[in-house]
Amino acid sequence: MPEQKTIKYPYQQASIISSKPPIAGILLIISGVIALFSWIYWILIKDVATTLSPTYMSLLQEVSPTITSEQIWQIILLIGVMFCILAIFTIMGGVLALKRKMWKTALLGSIIGLFTTGLFYISSILSLIGLILVAISKKEFQ
Repeated sequence: MPEQKTIKYPYQQASIISSKPPIAGILLIISGVIALFSWIYWILIKDVATTLSPTYMSLLQEVSPTITSEQIWQIILLIGVMFCILAIFTIMGGVLALKRKMWKTALLGSIIGLFTTGLFYISSILSLIGLILVAISKKEFQ
């Protein structure tokens, strides 16, 4: 005679595990890596500030007549470091989404990812998709 499996809690709903959090995690990690490499590229290329076209330099000097290319590079460096830090938070949110842990932190990482811009705003678009997936899969997180 075959064995019958008894259900311990017959009225408990089975938890539904979808692929939304892992997809969101992968998108957020890709988004963060694109943004991180994009901003590291801008930080490492010091010649960007020194090779600005004369039109841009004249526009900048109308705003501030004493601005130099070294000051422009320092501004780019400051902004680049700030966005690299934001990209690291986006990667952290992606890892948490992959693990299905700490929903609020994963959501915060995806929101921060919206501001990382990256290459042609690709990382912002990927972060938006990741944000939507993390937000609608709240019940799957621990």
